[in-house]
Amino acid sequence: MIFNLRNATDEDLDLTYKIKKKCLQKYLEMLWGWNDKAQADFHHKHYQKEHFQIIERQNEPIGYLEIELYEDYIFLANLMILQQFQGQGIGRIIMENLIENNSTIVLEVLKVNHKAKRFYEIFGFTVFEVLEDNFRMKINF
Repeated sequence: MIFNLRNATDEDLDLTYKIKKKCLQKYLEMLWGWNDKAQADFHHKHYQKEHFQIIERQNEPIGYLEIELYEDYIFLANLMILQQFQGQGIGRIIMENLIENNSTIVLEVLKVNHKAKRFYEIFGFTVFEVLEDNFRMKINF
């Protein structure tokens, strides 16, 4: 699977929101319902382009990676890949690269997103904290 990652720009704000909506709306609806204005406002308020990389295939955006760097670990805030591009090895390659280059990775996954939780467990992530709506997972090397 050929794809590339590029650093996000200010112009990617709306793109990342559209991808987030397509990937997460059904799960967030299960938990709290979906309020498009509230979700868009939250995304716009918290968007920091330096944390985002856009996943592209044939120069078309198909997802994004959002990572926050800390002294002792990285926080994988989001790995979003549009549904029609899932199951093609893109997420696996991205995760293998992250694991290879970082000693500790922490993430949160929605309790209702069983597919995502199983995906991370394949790589050895384990739950270390249970929150109201999320599992906090990590992997150490």
